[in-house]
Amino acid sequence: MTPPVGPRPAEVEVTASASNVTAEWCSTCKAYTLLAGEIVLLTLDGVAHVGYWAWCETCDPPEALSRVR
Repeated sequence: MTPPVGPRPAEVEVTASASNVTAEWCSTCKAYTLLAGEIVLLTLDGVAHVGYWAWCETCDPPEALSRVR
């Protein structure tokens, strides 16, 4: 592996957060057990919408909580 060419950029602190988290209808288990929200990324340049996540407390195992849909 070759090292990168040029100076390395300064390290920047980046924060990811979930916003607008709501309980929604899960079409698999037919209940309001689906947690869903938007994933936003906070940087020095501003806020960026990264994606959408959803997790059902009945259908999905706890380790699936970090999955982004």
